[in-house]
Amino acid sequence: MDISTQTGYDLFSQEALFNPLPLYERLRREDPVHFSEAGGFWFLTRYRDVTAALRDIRLSSDRKALYTSQLGGLDPSLTQNFFKLMDRWMIEKDPPDHTVLRKIANRGFTARALESWAPIIQKTTDELLDAVQEKRVMDIVADLSTKLPSWIIAEIFGVPVEAREKLIQWAIPIATLWGGAATEDIAEVAKEADTGANAFVAFLNQVIQERRRQPGTDMISLLTVAYEEHGFPLENLPALCILLLNAGHVTSADIIPNGLNALLRHPDQLQKLKDNPNLINSAVDEILRFDSSVPVLFRIAKEDLTIGGKRIRAGSVVALGMAAANHDPEKFDSPEVFDITRSPNEHLGFGLGAHFCPGAILARMELATCYSTLLRRFPNLRLDPANSPVPRRTSLAFKGFASFPIVF
Repeated sequence: MDISTQTGYDLFSQEALFNPLPLYERLRREDPVHFSEAGGFWFLTRYRDVTAALRDIRLSSDRKALYTSQLGGLDPSLTQNFFKLMDRWMIEKDPPDHTVLRKIANRGFTARALESWAPIIQKTTDELLDAVQEKRVMDIVADLSTKLPSWIIAEIFGVPVEAREKLIQWAIPIATLWGGAATEDIAEVAKEADTGANAFVAFLNQVIQERRRQPGTDMISLLTVAYEEHGFPLENLPALCILLLNAGHVTSADIIPNGLNALLRHPDQLQKLKDNPNLINSAVDEILRFDSSVPVLFRIAKEDLTIGGKRIRAGSVVALGMAAANHDPEKFDSPEVFDITRSPNEHLGFGLGAHFCPGAILARMELATCYSTLLRRFPNLRLDPANSPVPRRTSLAFKGFASFPIVF
């Protein structure tokens, strides 16, 4: 059944998970500040409400209440390592704690560091494409997008090559549970996330101690120095490293196939980009708006407040519909149209306000290089007629593809 004809607003239905835009459009018209009984949260769909919420200090980024509710009656010991990690994550903090941690995190994103990233990104992209060059077929997810961001981050962090696959194995379950897992088997997700958190922290503690003895120019070395200069306990540093690694991996791993899907399904825009490669930065912005890899962010109300005429009680979970806001016709002309020349384009692909993505510059560089290199090296790339892409949506917070086969 077409979701637009249903009487309810089921955010967790298969239709809504894999193609949420019809439901978002309906909610904006009929119930823009909607309470989801199934999810137990308020859901915002208008650009003006979402942007106001992102700046509202009454909405907390400390989401322990969400995770606790999600886990239900599970034994707390199953997630003790996960919660210990979350308690130290910058993204889970409010000012003034967040402000201090953000200042330190910025030490890893210096102008000198930015200059060194471009060749790393290009080299890594080329290495991955070299591996499939002669095959004339590839899975964008398995062969490129899953590996590219983690390999780049690993290189920037100075993590050994042999540890790259472990980073992915640990990152995915942590991100799935953090994002509000859309699954009935929450116990298994929790177990994998907790195991991943424990292993990730242990690995990074070892790396940090090595950097203390032999500091380099990698990001972990820079952050280790920054923590010690500010008198912060180094036991808290793995949380920041994992946050940067996870954010860099999970979001880019999803947005790369999302963007390629948009380009291939809009051949006029793909041809426009081929004809004018200088449009790549504008194209990246439109990709981030059109099919965000992070369609929802969660906040917790610290006090009673009113949004869109609805009374929201303290302690309530509020879901910020980032993707819904990015398709709000009050903000964007013809939001359903994919237009790589769209200007202005004030999308929320990297958030807004205090929690604006610290790795936005790296992500833009990565995406621009990835798409440009793909089109330059494989100018005839197209969907694989024998194998259709497989969408993936394991949580409300993340949206991507499980596989995306192409031929060239």
